[in-house]
Amino acid sequence: MSKKYLKPAPEPPAIRDAMAKASQREEEGLPVYDFSSGNIGRLLMEYQIFDDFSLSLGQMPDTFRKVARALSEGIREAFVDSVQGLAYSPTGGTEAHKRNAGRYFRQVHGVPLGEGEESDKVIVTAGGQQAMAAALRSISPDVKVIAPRWDYAPVTGIASDASWEFEKLPPPKKGLGFSLNDLEETAEEGSVFYNSMPNNPSGFLSSEKLRGAAEIMAERDGAVIWDAPYLFTTFDLDGGGASFDADSLNETVEGFKKIARDYHENMCILSSISKTCLAAGIRFGFATASEEWIQNMNAIIGRENLSSPTASFIIGDKILQAFLDEDVKAHEWISKILAGRVNYLLENDLPLILPQNGKFGALYALLETEKRGDEFAQELSEEGIISVTAEPFYGKSVNAVRLSLVAVPYVEGDKLWKENVDTLKETLG
Repeated sequence: MSKKYLKPAPEPPAIRDAMAKASQREEEGLPVYDFSSGNIGRLLMEYQIFDDFSLSLGQMPDTFRKVARALSEGIREAFVDSVQGLAYSPTGGTEAHKRNAGRYFRQVHGVPLGEGEESDKVIVTAGGQQAMAAALRSISPDVKVIAPRWDYAPVTGIASDASWEFEKLPPPKKGLGFSLNDLEETAEEGSVFYNSMPNNPSGFLSSEKLRGAAEIMAERDGAVIWDAPYLFTTFDLDGGGASFDADSLNETVEGFKKIARDYHENMCILSSISKTCLAAGIRFGFATASEEWIQNMNAIIGRENLSSPTASFIIGDKILQAFLDEDVKAHEWISKILAGRVNYLLENDLPLILPQNGKFGALYALLETEKRGDEFAQELSEEGIISVTAEPFYGKSVNAVRLSLVAVPYVEGDKLWKENVDTLKETLG
């Protein structure tokens, strides 16, 4: 069924389309006589640029060792065993990349992708943000796009350049998140609701709210863009403190999985492994949606990027395989650190704006300020304390800044984090 909230899918760029055909034939072991592109890195494909190359794993948290091993395998595949990391590769990912991303959406989100459907219903992107931008830019100009008051800042920036109408829901009277009643009143026939869940920057997450939103949008033949890279970096808030519990996390993931299983036909789900596997610099995101939506995203990205970031895709795919096959638990180590860092902020009586429903997700915490966030952030920066004004996330002036919970390296006992927080507390007086 045609998705009226989407632009008609444009023709893919001719060069990108030709490169994809060549890549697919190579994957299938078919002969290729390639005259497709200025893929100059291929001139070296019959050479080996490193005669002597070895990588041995160093000291690191045990939970990261499987990721590190996958990272080394990806580096070897990209630059040692061959030099494909120097050459172009298709935007949108190779068929093998899309199959692995499809496995992620089946295993983690419960999306019932059939065998072979990944080719048309999955896209691999240079990070989750590229997927988010392409998903939004695929929307028809006569559509209303809705988002919660607190949400990822670039969405508002993209909206300012788009032809579609953009409306932010008012914050609820108590707590964070959004009101389903407000969404129901605001949503029109064929409109689209964007939501990062868990939320960047507030940390709010609620499977009940996402299910309610999906139901409202489906009833109106609309859609939900669900931005979900923080799904595994979540923990509990109880009695004024934070703690990580693996069973609680699994229960949370299962709750979200049922939503995608029920409403995937009206969803574009965006994700990445960068947060789960401490690999943010390796630009490797992925999305699943209807064939029409994915065609749109592919054409948009293909017009702007002749090639994917080849080495990142090769390495990212290896890490994704490890996550899916080897029970990588790096996110548990991360979540314990995040909970400890929130606790230290609370112990210092810093005025955090936290979810009130006992759950927290994402890598950031909101700090309430006595003056406008942009002014406050500027004053802090003059003392060497760098934060981000919360205004772009709120959509208008607000007395808050966003504190990253992960910009400070971890050392045993989290000494560096505590020094940073002590300096912030002393500066605030």
